[in-house]
Amino acid sequence: MNRVDFYTPDFKLIDIESLGVETNDFIVDPPSPQHDREPVKGQDGTNTLGTTLDGRTMSASFVITAYDVYDYYLTRNAVYRLFNGLDFMYVVDNREPGKRWSKVKVDTSYDLSRINSVTATFQIPLKSDYAYSESIGTTENSFTDDDSIIWQYGQGLPDEPVAYEQTARDFQYYNAGDITIDPTKYPLVIEVTAAQTSDDIYMSLSNLTTGEDWVYRGPTTEGQVFRIDGVQTLLGGASVSLKTNYGLLKLKPGYNNLSRNSGISKVKFINRFYYF
Repeated sequence: MNRVDFYTPDFKLIDIESLGVETNDFIVDPPSPQHDREPVKGQDGTNTLGTTLDGRTMSASFVITAYDVYDYYLTRNAVYRLFNGLDFMYVVDNREPGKRWSKVKVDTSYDLSRINSVTATFQIPLKSDYAYSESIGTTENSFTDDDSIIWQYGQGLPDEPVAYEQTARDFQYYNAGDITIDPTKYPLVIEVTAAQTSDDIYMSLSNLTTGEDWVYRGPTTEGQVFRIDGVQTLLGGASVSLKTNYGLLKLKPGYNNLSRNSGISKVKFINRFYYF
């Protein structure tokens, strides 16, 4: 079994083993902070204005084992074709099968070290545009043993059952990742179902943990699903954001306490979790 698997941009597995290539190791470097600092007049030191994290660097090592000398060059060409630096890939370390690195490209050139006529080793420097890995599973997947191929130990999931579709007025959302899910930065869909038919109704959803609110005022039909998708609110694919307060709900790591008003009958969250 390969130590690390590579996937196409639509998350289809690339069968590198069939090419005569195997992975030996996969190393992810620590986060790389980028500090914005300014000098402070009349004082020693600096003032840090803010900090962001650079995209994550990593590397994978491989071995080529060809049938004969002619097959070696075919395999080498297949490696060059696959790891060309032009195409994005997903990368999954099979020691952490519940997480994936997205928007990964070959970062710089690499060399093949020939061992003999049919064998070579090489190491490829890689870089993700993102500072964090993400869960392969989403909140639409169940959190049972049936989904053990999606989730893993050490992924922050609580021992007690968690639900991301709620009908209670007051409930909790659990963010299993290390990072606050900010809809301006990460994909987050919140579906709210209208509780009644009205020409003018007030619907609200609040994250009491962060002090943020989403509000809609306008007509509804019972059972209609309003889709808060990132920074937009959609109804049947059309934007109704003008009828909202443009409120965005962030979801902090761990438990978030949320509350809905009587205009909403059901709330559903669709998102991944993010990890250092």
